Amino acid sequence: MDPLFDAANSNKLQLPLPFILTRFAGKFGLPIAEWCLARIIGHERNFALTDQDQQQQAWAKSRHVTRYRYLKDLTLTILGGAGDIGICIGRAAKAFGMNVIAFGRSPRHIMEEGTGNDVMDEYTTDLSTALKEADYIVSCLPSTPHTRGLLSGDALMAAKKGAVFLNVGRGDVLDESSLIRALGQGYISAAILDVFATEPLPPESPLWNRPDVIVSPHVSGVTRAEDVPDIVLENYQRYVDDKDLLFQVDWSKGY
Repeated sequence: MDPLFDAANSNKLQLPLPFILTRFAGKFGLPIAEWCLARIIGHERNFALTDQDQQQQAWAKSRHVTRYRYLKDLTLTILGGAGDIGICIGRAAKAFGMNVIAFGRSPRHIMEEGTGNDVMDEYTTDLSTALKEADYIVSCLPSTPHTRGLLSGDALMAAKKGAVFLNVGRGDVLDESSLIRALGQGYISAAILDVFATEPLPPESPLWNRPDVIVSPHVSGVTRAEDVPDIVLENYQRYVDDKDLLFQVDWSKGY
């Protein structure tokens, strides 16, 4: 799907195309939610330091392993929180008592039922509001003309002091130089990244060697072969029955 929109952005292809395109979706929310909560818990509990202690045969030599916050006292902002992935992340966070804020483009009153109203403590279309209250910020935004570069420049200056940024959406929401600047200026305290503007992440990228960055190779939610037939067969039956297909790509939105 992304190559089609890349071609359109470079004026090699004219959208909309004269056919319906569907995407594989509806199966990524749970694994990505697991990844996000595992990363958040690991960061709060300093699991990396306990690994170092074990290697050094030291009992809690790293004092930081005994100093951590409970998730119930923290706020999670989900950028793109009204989509399937964002809702799953929100539900997982609520299970640990986290306060959940969702950011999206559409005003909440026109959102459809089932778009996370049961797990959101707050919904906002204002990016600064979404950022300033969050201890953790998770982006699960797609790559669209409206989201590319959304967090670049000084956008993260609005973040709460000490906030940690996680990205499981698309890497082009924030360019690398802006991310490094945000870390250097203290806009955010750490970044946990599963996606990047260029993948695989080039060996020369400075992100590899930063102690305040965790690099993950786009594995927070992988496509399992056993999950694919359900979607294909459901859409085939819908096609035969002349019903709307699931997960149709909106040419105007870019996803």
